[in-house]
Amino acid sequence: PQAPAGHRKRPAAPTTPKTTTAPHSAAARMRARVAALPPALDLPGVDEAEAARDPRTHGDGEFGLRHLLRGHRLPLALGLALVVADALAGLTLPLVLRQGIEGGAHHLALGAVATASLTALALVLAQYAVQWAAVRVTGRTGERLLYGLRIRVFAHLHRLGLDHFENEASGRTLTRMTTDVDSLSSFLQTGLIGVLVSLLTLAGVLVALGAADAGMLLVVLAVLPPIALATIAFRRASARSYADARERLAVVNGALQESAAAMRTVQAFRREDSVVTAFARHSDAYRRARVRGQLLSARYFPFIQLLAACVTAVVLAVGAHRVAAGTMTVGALVAYLLYLDLFFVPVQQLSQLFDGYQQAQVSLLRIRDLLRLRSTTPNAADARPVRSLRGELVFDDVDFHYRDGRPALTGIRLRIPQGQTVAFVGTTGAGKSTLVKLAARFHDPTRGTVRVDGTDLRDLDLTAYRRRLGVVPQEPYLFAGTVREAIAYGRPDATDAEVIDAARRVGAHDTLSGLDSGYDHRVTEGGHNLSAGQRQLVALARAELVRPDVLLLDEATAALDLATEALVNRATERLVSGRTALIVAHRLSVASRADRVVVVDDGRIREDGTHDELLALDGIYAALWRASQGHPPAAVPAPRPATLTHDSYERNAS
Repeated sequence: PQAPAGHRKRPAAPTTPKTTTAPHSAAARMRARVAALPPALDLPGVDEAEAARDPRTHGDGEFGLRHLLRGHRLPLALGLALVVADALAGLTLPLVLRQGIEGGAHHLALGAVATASLTALALVLAQYAVQWAAVRVTGRTGERLLYGLRIRVFAHLHRLGLDHFENEASGRTLTRMTTDVDSLSSFLQTGLIGVLVSLLTLAGVLVALGAADAGMLLVVLAVLPPIALATIAFRRASARSYADARERLAVVNGALQESAAAMRTVQAFRREDSVVTAFARHSDAYRRARVRGQLLSARYFPFIQLLAACVTAVVLAVGAHRVAAGTMTVGALVAYLLYLDLFFVPVQQLSQLFDGYQQAQVSLLRIRDLLRLRSTTPNAADARPVRSLRGELVFDDVDFHYRDGRPALTGIRLRIPQGQTVAFVGTTGAGKSTLVKLAARFHDPTRGTVRVDGTDLRDLDLTAYRRRLGVVPQEPYLFAGTVREAIAYGRPDATDAEVIDAARRVGAHDTLSGLDSGYDHRVTEGGHNLSAGQRQLVALARAELVRPDVLLLDEATAALDLATEALVNRATERLVSGRTALIVAHRLSVASRADRVVVVDDGRIREDGTHDELLALDGIYAALWRASQGHPPAAVPAPRPATLTHDSYERNAS
């Protein structure tokens, strides 16, 4: 994305009012809002296009640490250099104090004391400056890394097939985008620099202790095996604990999201108490998982502190005895104790930072597992561009199975010529909507091919193909904004005149302009402040605005009252004129006006013909029609072959 306009200096406010022209599109209005923002003081410096691309499609293999660090090696190297300088400053300080004690206080040389004091002060100030710079560099780099990671995860979610979101709990996905990324953020901003400083300091202190007194170093080294064993045990147990806690949190988030989305149903059936009880049960499971992790920390961290206190006491006792015997100077003992403190402070810091590291590691593994998922509708490596479509669709011996292996469609052979309107009818769960989803390539067939204009959909550029579709789902979703922006969702650059014209063509203008603020009426998330009919009209106008070559209408009039349905049906007839249209309709009044009716039953095409032909056939469709007209239902005939009237694959529309 381009740098926000607010990054430039804002012009001074004019002294006289000026007449401005209102933006004519949703995109122009958005740009105007961005331009009105305060100046941007900083930019992330991240290549968003690079972060969003799929590494596997460019021969980079699976996502890994090298992909995450790409483009950030220089600031990371600078941060590492600052960390080394911080560690060296900390290691130098005990030597300065030793010189001050031995050369100054012991021999009453006040000049040496002053020199040592000023040198120590300079070291402390330099260490402060280095730490400030290191935190700034690593913090900024960490935020840039996570900014790119958020974009990568979000873009990857949009590359996944629709089946992922139909089968995956939304709370699990939400947890990966929020809690898991936040855990990484906390560790990268505060924990990473602490780990590096502690490790470098630990290594330097061991060298300094060995150089000062190799004998007492053995006392220090004696505690390393129990520390290592305790750390390994803590790591294994805490990893399981944090993984379990994240899964519990995903359940909590899912329960919250589900109950909020279904609040109308919850209140209508008076299930508030049971929903709250279930949420409390999930929350308590998450609390128990977190408490188990805290209990592990309560055992591990005090144990490390106990070992540090014991070693310090032993070294102090041995050092005091050696000072009394004259084999060690006071300055050397003080320096040794300072180094010993420098040794255990990093050990304690590492043990405390290990908690954050474990959480970050679990989060990174969960994010990596998500990024490893492959789309079930991938774009071909040499995908063909799509500029326009004639609109001939062919289902060539198509089977489709769900993830669990259950068949949804079997042996579908269907040819839909250019410009034909086909209505799919049948009982609930027969497979009508699945046919439309296959035509939109929301799913790929398990067997067989779906072709448009003679080309397999899997060989086409998926984004370009869907740009030529007008889709009206069974339950249209409207994003928060205005009615105008909701209609222009598929074409954000559309002008107001084009938006209104699209609404007129589907017969929605009078209804939408009659809202409180007309096309500027505010729409809440999901469009819940609009009626079902109003949402359907907005969805129809949204589909019309993109000027599609193929229309896919799934239950497009099922939510409308009779008067609005009649209005939309007349507009739909004008809308589908000259275009290929696939309509899923339970109201047979819609099907009767289609060029062709296809009856789907148990995943198979049972009847195929015009409305009059299927009535004369006196089969499934005729029985459904009689029931819709209020006649006593007769026994529905047993399913017959799909070639009763015409072969569904070879049939051509008149």
